[in-house]
Amino acid sequence: MPFDWCVFDPLRCAGHGGVNQLGGVFINGRPLPHVVRQGIVELAQRGVRPCEISRRLRVSHGCVSKILSRYNETGSIKPGMIGGSKPKVATPRVVQRILHLKHDNPTMFAWEIRDRLMLERVCDHSSVPSISSINRYHRPQIYKHVPLHRSLI
Repeated sequence: MPFDWCVFDPLRCAGHGGVNQLGGVFINGRPLPHVVRQGIVELAQRGVRPCEISRRLRVSHGCVSKILSRYNETGSIKPGMIGGSKPKVATPRVVQRILHLKHDNPTMFAWEIRDRLMLERVCDHSSVPSISSINRYHRPQIYKHVPLHRSLI
């Protein structure tokens, strides 16, 4: 069944929107319609390059890249939450591992710790703490509250 690119009717859009540089219609603060997201992924799976997808669908290259990146990482084309990112609360096991990594290698950067947590499968992409959270966890006052258990290494 051919994909219907005309499903998104700009005349029915509510809210404050506009027309992008490619002639595509958007609504500020609202996610791209599901049908367009689906079209982006379908074209990419057929081997169409992101810049060509952008032109065909009249969606910015950045938007195409973001949707394809999310799809490649999670398998989902659903938009993120409106109003910011979800708060991630690290489990005691994750905090323990962060403290151990920092204790064993004090010069290790937070992004290296983050990568290591995923590499060791302590966390996955959706649950790994942010770099700022990791930096917060290994500040000196945290050491008083979380004992180091060698069994978690």
